[in-house]
Amino acid sequence: MTNLYRLDKIQPSDRDAVGEKAFYLSGLLAQNHPVVPGFVVPAQTFWQFVESIDWLEPLFADLPHSSLHLNVDDPRQLQSIARSIRHQILASQLPDSLPSILESAVSQLNSNSKTLIFRPSLTSWHPKTVGILDSHAVPAQAEAIGTGLKRAWAELFRARSLFYWQRCGLGIQQINPAVLVQPIEGAIAAGEIKTAAGAAWEIQATCGLGMSLATGASIPDYYQVHPATGAVKFQRLGYKTLAYNLKAGDSEQKEQLQIGNFAAWEIPNSAFQDFDFADSCLEVLALAEAAQSEYVLEESQLQKLIELTQKIVAEFDSDLILDWTMNRAENSGEPQFYFNRVRVVKGEKAAQTSVKTIAPARTPAILRGLAAASGKAEAIAQVIANSHPENAQFLPGGILVARTIEPHWLPWLKVAAGVVAEEGGMTGHGAILARELGIPAVVGVAGATRTIASGDSVLVDGDSGEVFATAPDSATDTAESSRLEETANNPDIYSTAAKMSIANHQFSASERSSNPGLKSRLVQSPESVWGAPTATQLLVNVSQTSSIERLKNLPIDGIGLLRSELMALEALDCQNPKVLLQNGRQSEFVDRMADCLSLFAAAVSPRPIFYRSLDLRESGAIGSFSYTFEPELFDWELCVLQKVWELGHTNINLILPFVRSVDEFVYCRERLEKKWKNRPNEFEIWIMAEVPSVLFLLPDYVKAGVQGISIGTNDLTQFLLGIHRNSEQLAGGFSGRDRAVMKAIEQLIQQARAAGIPCSICGDATALYPEIVESLVRWGISSISVNVDAAEQTCRAIARAEQRLLLEAARSIVNN
Repeated sequence: MTNLYRLDKIQPSDRDAVGEKAFYLSGLLAQNHPVVPGFVVPAQTFWQFVESIDWLEPLFADLPHSSLHLNVDDPRQLQSIARSIRHQILASQLPDSLPSILESAVSQLNSNSKTLIFRPSLTSWHPKTVGILDSHAVPAQAEAIGTGLKRAWAELFRARSLFYWQRCGLGIQQINPAVLVQPIEGAIAAGEIKTAAGAAWEIQATCGLGMSLATGASIPDYYQVHPATGAVKFQRLGYKTLAYNLKAGDSEQKEQLQIGNFAAWEIPNSAFQDFDFADSCLEVLALAEAAQSEYVLEESQLQKLIELTQKIVAEFDSDLILDWTMNRAENSGEPQFYFNRVRVVKGEKAAQTSVKTIAPARTPAILRGLAAASGKAEAIAQVIANSHPENAQFLPGGILVARTIEPHWLPWLKVAAGVVAEEGGMTGHGAILARELGIPAVVGVAGATRTIASGDSVLVDGDSGEVFATAPDSATDTAESSRLEETANNPDIYSTAAKMSIANHQFSASERSSNPGLKSRLVQSPESVWGAPTATQLLVNVSQTSSIERLKNLPIDGIGLLRSELMALEALDCQNPKVLLQNGRQSEFVDRMADCLSLFAAAVSPRPIFYRSLDLRESGAIGSFSYTFEPELFDWELCVLQKVWELGHTNINLILPFVRSVDEFVYCRERLEKKWKNRPNEFEIWIMAEVPSVLFLLPDYVKAGVQGISIGTNDLTQFLLGIHRNSEQLAGGFSGRDRAVMKAIEQLIQQARAAGIPCSICGDATALYPEIVESLVRWGISSISVNVDAAEQTCRAIARAEQRLLLEAARSIVNN
């Protein structure tokens, strides 16, 4: 009935049948690189199984040849159909001969492992299935082998998968799954290596199996190494609180386990334990505190991994991404490395080997920059070479490629699928807007406007900071490339393609949680999803009304930073507020700004909003200092706040930006008192703590009337370290968790507590470095405000930090 493909027997002609994952691993195995043996169940076997099912539902009776018409935007219908198909796949018997064929193939692996893992993927290179198809681990027993295979196949029909296939324009008949079956052992460590010709290699390492990286459950240790010498150029300790691993046997001591050098404990009913089947061989473990202060790889182990990678890279004329695992060898007790996956991301062809050719398929990596906004998007590029996009026609759904991204480009950002910019840093306004709009962005990409041409098919990876382009390597690819150029040059075709731009989006976990269209689960109450409320408030940073919908199901306590200068772009149709000022259009300014602000106020009421007044930073004037010689525009803003309050939105408060001195604050406070004589007592005036002078004079500010502070880590880091926040050349030295910055933040929190005023933090540091959340909570921060896409991870980080503090307090009571 079926022909299975052993990894050590795969030939170049089998590539289409086994898919890229198995094909490259077979090439490594043939060259004696460390790869766990296995075999592939091809797509032909899957379709034979589907045709053998006696479908209960008429809709599925002709499934192999059906278009399976369904409305993926109807969550109930999508869930119902997905559940029905998966249930019947799991309940159906495999054809008579297949179980014995599978058992024979497993026995030929000659493995002592008690567990098998089934890794599904599509045989085609497109669409990408990372984060779509999960792997399944089952006992290496006859009755469980068939179950594991059916679970892998059922992944194709999850609600999220059906949604994804349809958005990608992929028909049911075009889904050709290959399932790689391998023995699996409990892992000491796992991770990823990215090689780059002429540049440092990047290595990530975490405890246990690699699932914690894929799910974002831990922040891995990070290294940059010299490819030729193996010397470590840079390393950064991760934040490893959780690990995935195989379940311990019934006879093993389970109260405390060991993963490498670190103790670990089971987490009963963990929110991170999201396995569909109770008999899954995987579990989530909590790691001891030592894992937060030590690297998972010892120096000798790291060098061994580098040496193994050097041998593989020598056989490829390409940049690679290698997934690896480190297990404890049974005989010697010494750790053993294995490579689980190879992804070729650059180069035209690979080196020839005596056994077979290992050739990259396509999508070579072409450029690298700073990962400024998470997620992935693949679409047609449109290059804007000048700084005036208003003179160009940007077609919706494309990748915006430009020298720099200015805030007034908002209309183009709103319809772009992704952004690539030659200039800018992580904390620039272009990057901030991209994060809020939920589109992937890579900035600091040297030569982007020269290398990428309008009409190119481009993949923007906002998680890794890489930009890929499709490289034709066959007649089919050439035809596809021609079609893309035709699409780019034909507005009618392009507009149709733009509607399908979501087809090639691969969203991060945090985006999936906040995007209703991507949810594959029924809506649950906030408490059941997020747990009990935390004592430390979680706030969000916003500026665009399009973000309001994303706030509905988030466990937030309000808006901690409403960036007025970015909100004004939308409210005033990208007109500079000073143009309205010069033309005396006060009424228009006040009405438009008040209308926009009221939308935010109503959306989160009665929770508070902290509106930061305009910080236009023009002509060298920054923050509140500009109000002292141009007070009229500030007066207009005060009229906006008064109007919104009088409309019944009493949850509005004011934050003054970039305050340098107590005198500046007093000037603004007196201006407010003069302009809004009957200001309610509930209306609070805060300041941004982003200039180092506030660090030394906070008690004086409080005496002058400051009612709260919000720490702006972007500017605070810039001025403490003397590094421009938007410099791509110095981006490696710009760190919001630098010791000096963290010391300043701790001092500000302590001073605020001593003065009896709330202290929030609203810069990008907490999202970029979630491991600092525990320190902030420990020091007594009142609230943490982050971009919408970081709300999920920050909520969990706050809860974890507070639980750790409670546990420490309980232990101290018990011990005393």
